[in-house]
Amino acid sequence: MTNSDCEIAVIGAGPVGSLAAWEAVRNKVDVSVSAFEEHYQVGKPPHCSGLISLKGFRDLGVSLQRIKRNLGYNTIRRAKFVSPNYKSVEIDRDLEAMGVFDRVALDRYFARRAKESGCEYRLGYRIKQIQFDGSYWNLNIRHKKKEEVHRSKILISAEGIHAKLTSSIGLPFPDKNWCFPAIQNELEDVQDLESDCVELFFGQKYAPGFFGWLIPINENSARLGTAVGWWCKGKTRLYMKHFLEKHPLLFKRLRKSKIKQTYGGFVPATGPVKKTYHRNFMTVGDAAGQSKATTGGGVNIGGYCGRLAGLMARKIISEDFPAIVGCREYQQRWQARFEPDLSLMKLLRRMMTPLPDKTWNSIIQIAKETEIGESLKATNIDLHGLGLLKYALTPRVFTKSLHLIPQTAVSLLRGLAS
Repeated sequence: MTNSDCEIAVIGAGPVGSLAAWEAVRNKVDVSVSAFEEHYQVGKPPHCSGLISLKGFRDLGVSLQRIKRNLGYNTIRRAKFVSPNYKSVEIDRDLEAMGVFDRVALDRYFARRAKESGCEYRLGYRIKQIQFDGSYWNLNIRHKKKEEVHRSKILISAEGIHAKLTSSIGLPFPDKNWCFPAIQNELEDVQDLESDCVELFFGQKYAPGFFGWLIPINENSARLGTAVGWWCKGKTRLYMKHFLEKHPLLFKRLRKSKIKQTYGGFVPATGPVKKTYHRNFMTVGDAAGQSKATTGGGVNIGGYCGRLAGLMARKIISEDFPAIVGCREYQQRWQARFEPDLSLMKLLRRMMTPLPDKTWNSIIQIAKETEIGESLKATNIDLHGLGLLKYALTPRVFTKSLHLIPQTAVSLLRGLAS
């Protein structure tokens, strides 16, 4: 092998890619692994709210104690859901439920761990094209205005929602219509901020098709964001301005706040793709639709799948395991664990996105009357689709919701047709 060759290549150095790379070289096995990232810094530009389930983190094999010591995070125990008519219902998890992280620092933590285990990071490498020659993947790369060719036996794509390389070899890719444009402000000097409570805001005025959020970083700083449906593309900043300045439950709390930084991106609400492997090739994370379509969160699920892909890649190389069998096993294992709930959350998102404000008002009022917090207290935050369905089908909730069935059915059909 030459200096430009490796046995396992990972495309993308976000948390999912770095977890895949770390697993591939874990225990200092004699396997060469390279992670390719088009940006020159890991974690930048940031795109994420940084709100992550702590239980899911533990399932990744991550030491929360070590992260708390090295990076720190704000603990979230409660979630408040605000309807378009400004009524609210709250879910109290009692115990540590979620953490608010500095995503740049977190991404670099995962990358550092992979580096320390032996993965080589190649930053500023943009992969333009890939081609399999029967033994190696040939990666045509642009780096510092020069064209290069690198080779790898196994390729793991963690390239994100755009998934250009994945689609170029004929694999399915996420539906762009269900990647919602979003913008987020980091604010300082926020008034009346409950540091352990995240607030979610629904309504066509501020977040048509999705929702807005206020996520506390500490006692006086927060991340305010909004995501909008595809039909509002190009107007995201206008909705953010309106949300920041006009929402009656926010504007007094935010009028003295200062914007520390602003960044944008897309919220992936695509649902899982049908096939995530090819010859010597696996897709992970947002490129595979391994995120919650209801909220867009995907660090834990995508990270788990990334580690699974890294494990299978290491097995293929170090144990001379048949590549096609290993890649197929990767898909079978992640689908068995996550696909049913991810598909259910996809259906929920297809239904929720077209819902009119009047229906959202009724849903949140029913949730309050039926004490949704108690019903969902033990629900897995990362896999909440089944929990929501069970709650909706309980006799008390179902009876109160009968009048909403026609509208929700119409919304579901509209969402599925989009």
